[in-house]
Amino acid sequence: MAYPVQTDPTAVFGRRVLALLIDAALILVPVIMLLTASFEYLDVDDIGGVGGEQFCEDYLDGNNGFCLNAEDIDDRVYFSDGGTGPSTALYWGATFGMLVILQGLTGWTVGKLVTGIRVVGEDGRPPGFVKALVRWLLWIVDAFPYFLPLVGFIVGLTTVGHRRVGDMAAKTFVVRSSAAGAPIVVPGLTAPPPVGPTGGWGAPPPGVGGAGWGQPAGPSSAGWASPATPPATPAADAPQWDEARGTYIQWDPAQRAWVQWDEGSKAWSPIPGQ
Repeated sequence: MAYPVQTDPTAVFGRRVLALLIDAALILVPVIMLLTASFEYLDVDDIGGVGGEQFCEDYLDGNNGFCLNAEDIDDRVYFSDGGTGPSTALYWGATFGMLVILQGLTGWTVGKLVTGIRVVGEDGRPPGFVKALVRWLLWIVDAFPYFLPLVGFIVGLTTVGHRRVGDMAAKTFVVRSSAAGAPIVVPGLTAPPPVGPTGGWGAPPPGVGGAGWGQPAGPSSAGWASPATPPATPAADAPQWDEARGTYIQWDPAQRAWVQWDEGSKAWSPIPGQ
């Protein structure tokens, strides 16, 4: 029997990093272009020998503008009396528009669209404005220490479901695009959706009678004798969530045995003690 492999739809962390870089470039390049459009510059040798740092301090004391000491880069200082207001407004407007409005309504940004991933709620649908806003606001935590978003990177890389702090707070997932549109099933984390009218994930398999998980079966059916003992009677060959084991199980007609999903080896194996 060929088993449907229970892959993790959130195992797209590399694509998330690439999408973040694409989105950052799309936002920052126009911002930097606008910021530098009004720049003037002087060579350090032409500012009277005071040095770039001192020049910028003196310049900003008398002007409500911008000064960049690039003495260690190209022996220049860049300055502008136009301020940073327009570029700052462009940055926050573009960030809010892409990460909150566009992503909330569609589940994607340009970077996520290119890399084939989506942001969704637990039901697999686009997160909506409120959830997208929560994700965006929580970048104040995930982006720490700000020159490099280490908190979000480490938390997203190591947690089940690959969720950064913003995802946990908003109850969202970042998944491959093919997984969007249906309830998100993450092995070891989410409760799987129902599989049919006669039974559901985490419920007694169809045909087992009235016995519940972890309860003795009735005289006309075989159920769980204990959390460590699988049903003696085949019930269904669709994977089912077993709370006692914390993983998926299903009946294998070929082996005439119950098997369980091992997340470590990404494979099905017979349940011990049958």
